[in-house]
Amino acid sequence: MLVGLAGLLSGYGGSFEFKSGEVYSDTVPYVATRVMLATFGVLMVPLPWFTSVELGTSQWACHLTTLMVLLEVYNEQFEPFSFAWCVWLLVFAGISIGCVTNVKIIGLVVKALVGSGPGDSQMISLFQANLEGDDFRKNPHDVAFGSSVTLKNTGWGGGLLHSHDGDTIRLSHVPTSRNLHSHTVTATVSKLNYEVSGYGNLAVGDNHDYWQVEIVGDTKMGSVGQHVALGCYLRAANAVLPQWGFKQIEVSCDKENNKKDAHTYWNVESHWNDRLPAGDMKLYKSPFLCDFWHLNVAMMTSNNALIPDPDKEDILASKPFGLRMCGWGDNQIKHYIMGAPVVWWGSTISLGVALLTFAVYILRWQRKYNDMDAREWDHFLYVGKTAFFEWAFHYVPFLIIGRVTYLHHYLPTLYFAVLMFGHVLDHFTFSSRRFSTRTKATAFGVLVSDLAATFWWFSGVALGIDGLKNIYND
Repeated sequence: MLVGLAGLLSGYGGSFEFKSGEVYSDTVPYVATRVMLATFGVLMVPLPWFTSVELGTSQWACHLTTLMVLLEVYNEQFEPFSFAWCVWLLVFAGISIGCVTNVKIIGLVVKALVGSGPGDSQMISLFQANLEGDDFRKNPHDVAFGSSVTLKNTGWGGGLLHSHDGDTIRLSHVPTSRNLHSHTVTATVSKLNYEVSGYGNLAVGDNHDYWQVEIVGDTKMGSVGQHVALGCYLRAANAVLPQWGFKQIEVSCDKENNKKDAHTYWNVESHWNDRLPAGDMKLYKSPFLCDFWHLNVAMMTSNNALIPDPDKEDILASKPFGLRMCGWGDNQIKHYIMGAPVVWWGSTISLGVALLTFAVYILRWQRKYNDMDAREWDHFLYVGKTAFFEWAFHYVPFLIIGRVTYLHHYLPTLYFAVLMFGHVLDHFTFSSRRFSTRTKATAFGVLVSDLAATFWWFSGVALGIDGLKNIYND
């Protein structure tokens, strides 16, 4: 949404499709858009300081945590507004840091949807009927022989307008005049089912073209289509056809005949019949909570159906370590998607160290060893629980929800891992009574130098390099 807002404010007209590897046209104000996104990167730097202060950590830890975020931003001054400069501005200043201010939780989303749009097909028919601009309400309510209809698979639920239970029908595809047909041939993807295809025409066909309508319910449920000759049910689930099938959902005939399977339910969506009266909008009302649930199910389903981009997609478990190559063609700007190793690796390790430290303190407390007074123990728990549970709250959902994951999905989580890193360093070093101020200053200087040195050393592969890949073998 922030990217969309930046595009709107910069005058982007919405015609460019942003296909992978495509060169920007003159109509795309990408410089202005990226400057707006980079602003969030600039505003991000002070936040860890104020967060650390609110958590009650020492000034050493506050400075160090802020520097961890600051050193993820590179000051590119060689060729301002060049391609490399713009790549840095978008990837590292705009998204890598800025996105952590826009925390996105993959879960329930509440939006005010009023008008019809291109995403209507993701929703059930009754939901669409209540959108302004949708002609669903004009559909005749009663379906008769000779009607032209479109059938929609319900999946989770949906609507059937009306039909007669037990009727045997033949469904004909209007553009090709082919009949909906099934036979004892294994389906392409769903190997346990029979294949469903188009066969014959209005004059040519056989008994494998006939389907029997079984009414399961009214507009709240749907109907099932049982093949007359084979006895299987018409089904469309999440099996996707290969490229020759345009990656569409496969329609097959399920031999299990499970009437509880929602993917065998179908409803009439569009309906044309000049001999029937128009429908009544009062018959198409849908409860708000039902619409709310269907909307979120549709979003999760479409999210999970995203096709990964192989050179950018990776398993989420690798994200805390920041290792992923991207674009190693000779004619491409080459990136090694990684942050500062001290920050990414150190913050990830600190999560385990914090848990182990907590376990050790609990064991020692049970044996009557008092390592801290009550105030120090409460502070240790408060900061540790805040950082760890916020990290888990943003990371674990992606392990539960099956979907394509990219680097930006981990960035909000990284913020809280960095806070944990600062907390662990503060607990063992900067707030420890065992070390003198001089020792703490030395440790702080070493850590800052390490952060700066590793960032400078790896800045080339992180910010983009060009030329033949063979010259980078060493």
